[in-house]
Amino acid sequence: MLVDDCLARIAEYFQASQVGLGQWSKAGKILPSLRAWGPRPVNVYLETAGPGPEAFDFLCRKGSIIWNCPEDLAELPQLQQHIRQVGAMAGVFCLYRDHGSHTEHLVMAKDSEAVWPEDTVEFLNTVGTVLYTALYRRLAEDEVKRLRQLEQTVATIVSEFVHILPELVDAQIEKALGQICECVDADIGIFLQWQDSEGLTMKVSHEWDADSIDGPLFRGAILENDYPWLAAQLRQSEPVLIDNPDDFPAEAVAERAACERFGIHSILWSPFAVAEGLQGCIGLGTINSPGSRLKGAVPQLGLIGNVLASAIEQQQTDLKLRQAYDDIKRLKHHLEAENVTLREEIKTSFNEYELIGKSHAIQTVIHQVRQVASTSSTVLFLSETGTGKSLFARLLHRLSDRKDRSLVTVNCAALPAELIESELFGHEKGAFTGAISRKIGRFELADGGTIFLDEIGDLPIQLQAKLLRVLQDREYERLGSSTTRTVDARVIAATNRDLDQLIDQGKFRNDLYYRLSVFPIRLPPLREHRTDIPLLVWFFITELQGPLGRTIGKVPSSAMDALTSYDWPGNIRELRNVVERAMILSQGTTLELESAFSGYLRSGHASYPTHESQSENIEDVERNHVVKVLEDCNWKIRGKDGAAERLGLKRTTLQSRMKRLGIQRPSV
Repeated sequence: MLVDDCLARIAEYFQASQVGLGQWSKAGKILPSLRAWGPRPVNVYLETAGPGPEAFDFLCRKGSIIWNCPEDLAELPQLQQHIRQVGAMAGVFCLYRDHGSHTEHLVMAKDSEAVWPEDTVEFLNTVGTVLYTALYRRLAEDEVKRLRQLEQTVATIVSEFVHILPELVDAQIEKALGQICECVDADIGIFLQWQDSEGLTMKVSHEWDADSIDGPLFRGAILENDYPWLAAQLRQSEPVLIDNPDDFPAEAVAERAACERFGIHSILWSPFAVAEGLQGCIGLGTINSPGSRLKGAVPQLGLIGNVLASAIEQQQTDLKLRQAYDDIKRLKHHLEAENVTLREEIKTSFNEYELIGKSHAIQTVIHQVRQVASTSSTVLFLSETGTGKSLFARLLHRLSDRKDRSLVTVNCAALPAELIESELFGHEKGAFTGAISRKIGRFELADGGTIFLDEIGDLPIQLQAKLLRVLQDREYERLGSSTTRTVDARVIAATNRDLDQLIDQGKFRNDLYYRLSVFPIRLPPLREHRTDIPLLVWFFITELQGPLGRTIGKVPSSAMDALTSYDWPGNIRELRNVVERAMILSQGTTLELESAFSGYLRSGHASYPTHESQSENIEDVERNHVVKVLEDCNWKIRGKDGAAERLGLKRTTLQSRMKRLGIQRPSV
């Protein structure tokens, strides 16, 4: 470049060791040279404390500083120290232009003391004007090229945001900031946008930093909180250019401190707006060098800002649409599964008035249910079969804070062992043979609500660990999936089996038992609250009259005494079945119990000893009754007129009961 040749000729003419077109900041710090010649690297000067503010003021007032030896600078001690530090024992500064924030000057120095000719300053002033004119002409030509390059970059940026995928928007914005910075010699590019729909706060959402910067420096900053002066300026929708941190007004304390902390010399904030008002802002900054080309980018920054803001808005819209689609898809699967569950629940729909009983035993249970209902604690109902475990579980759910969400019931004894895991936790398509589609498990269906695990004592031992994990960590995986899911479902469990005995036999986990029995509630068998039997009988009569087409207005005292005296191994379910059979067989309006309960009357209660009888224990009574019913049914267990139906039990429950009581069909 011609300017470099001229600097070399000046050095040769004056026998100088360094010649350059230099700059000082208002604070008296050395700024990077515009052009320099000499063996000493320019960064040697940048690393010093600089000539100081007194030298800056002196140069601006006098127009030049010249010294033949360091002692000539006694009035400028910081400059004197500076020249000794860099070895400029004789030198000249000739001011070309005072920009207020910084100077531009021609500087010449020697490594040894020397006497400069009298016309040195005049000569350098003339030559400096020529050199700066040539330099700025060249810089202007470069700026035109750079502006053309910037326009091409803007066009490229705009094209790259056409049909961009939502997940690529953030990275593309940072890339665009980097492209702009490269065009204008900036080291930092930041993008600010409204944090809220009300337009109250502006946040730095994206930032690009040059490789030499250990950034990000500003990402996540909220202007109203971190930089209030800047926030107020940008609300006026006008660009803000700071050539030097010293240009900040006194009230811009945080802004000045940030620039000094990060070494920012110049910074430009260019807001962009649409018809609705201010939308955001793009900021560009330089580190340790003037931002001479920042201001020229303002027109293009407005266009780029609108492109970036539109891309973010479209990204948010696309993501919301995707989320909505995923929610709809998930809701569809959830509703499909919930419909199945609801159809099952409708069959056993809850009516709080079905809780018939004024006895102390029943009222105690209701009180316990009310006590624990408002919590999320796990509840374990312990009772014989037919005592109304599911009824109390529904009452507990209805009294809880989860009453508006689903109550999902799972009968652990009714499901095959190979299917119960899929039923509880769900499965993915192809998880096993026959899994032709994804299935939502009962726990997922009960999320936010309650899950009732009936007959928990029959849960296979291999699944108990997975259930324990759900109870402890609220986590599980679908069959065929490695994705861990979380669930917020209250667990209610129930069993008619002796869990302590199962634990001793190694059929039930001890740790699972403790997790389930946070709040155990024992449901009394019917024989322990016989005073409720008349109430239950009349309730069943009232309930069944419509469906059966019978009208019963009287129950003989002998019949009621017989019902009250019986021990009811099938409990309330068995009582209801007996009442229903009696109503079907009754010819008039009086309940005829003999045909439905003939075995009891024929034996004079011999086959049905009361609970007060001391001759046999409860297990013997239960065994005798089950055997009697089986014999009456010719050992037919399932189907119409089978023993399970007469006892009011499920087939699987009766078979389990027979196994426990040691009942086997006699060999022929």
